[in-house]
Formats: sequence, C-alpha cells, structure tokens
Amino acid sequence: MKKIYLSILAMAGLLVANAQTAKNDWMVGGNFRLNTSDNNTQIALSPNAGLFVVDNLAVGGNVGISYSKSGNNKNTSFYIGPFVRYYFTTETQAVRPVIQGNFNFLTNKQKVGTLSSSNTGTNFFVGGGAAMFISKNVSIDALAGYDRTKYKDFKGSGGFAFNIGFQVYLLGGKISNKD
Repeated sequence: MKKIYLSILAMAGLLVANAQTAKNDWMVGGNFRLNTSDNNTQIALSPNAGLFVVDNLAVGGNVGISYSKSGNNKNTSFYIGPFVRYYFTTETQAVRPVIQGNFNFLTNKQKVGTLSSSNTGTNFFVGGGAAMFISKNVSIDALAGYDRTKYKDFKGSGGFAFNIGFQVYLLGGKISNKD
C-alpha cells in the first residue's frame, strides 16, 4: 500500500511541477538554521537572489549572518558574495539536478569573556544536488559539495558541506508587464 501512495505522490509531483528557469526570470530564497543544545546556541540566516541570464543559468548574490554562543564564547559572522547556479533537464521535471558555486567575503567577530577579536576572510563552495519542486514556482534544494574558508593570518580549512534551502521562482515577463 505504501508503494501505491508513493507512486501516486511521485506522479502528482511530476504533473504539478513546471518551474520557471527561463531567461529573465528571477529566483529568491535562502536558508535558515537554528541549533540549540545544552549551553550552546547557533542561529544563521542566508538569503539570496538571482537572475536567469540564459535558460537554466542563474547569476546572483547572497548575504548571510550567523551568531553562535557556547558558554561565554560568542561568535558573529557576516558574509556577502556572488553565486552561479545551473539547472539540468527540462522545466517539466519535479526534481532537477543543479550545480552551484559561491564565493563570499567574510567578517567575523569573536568574544570570549571580556576579550574580543575580529578578522576578515573568504569562503567558497562548489557542489551539486537537486531542486525538488513542491509547486510550480517553489523548490526545496539539497546541495552537497566542498566548502573552504580562509581567514587573514590563519591557515584555511575546508571539507564536505551539506545545505538545505528553498527558492521561489518569479516570472520575469510577469514582473515587468503590469497591465
């Protein structure tokens, strides 16, 4: 019985999906993270916006802010930078493979008790995944890839990263043609 329900759900998703990734369309979205545990808190917000410069290829920008606290250690980070994303396959598919690259400029402030320090750096992410369209103009995105951060005067570090977010797709022609 579960297989029947999953099959019906998959077919309905294929019929509903008709995402808009054509030239001059827009995408806006991002992700939010909240992690709390015993004496630890982490909050992060990362919105983005992009324009499809050709069919299936979006170029845009993203910003982000995060705050974490563990005991009396506090850390606040801000980043801004460009991204490029490419969607494979056609607009009629409910799940579309994507590849994405980001490059961000970072600023970080850390406070431990009464001592504080700040630093700047860069970060990049290169990876791929899937955009799963839950309606005609909304997708939930899962991306996995390599993420590397380098702060001034410190050795850089990188490794595997997994991100989940969402996007809303706005039709370029309908935005500019107000009748």
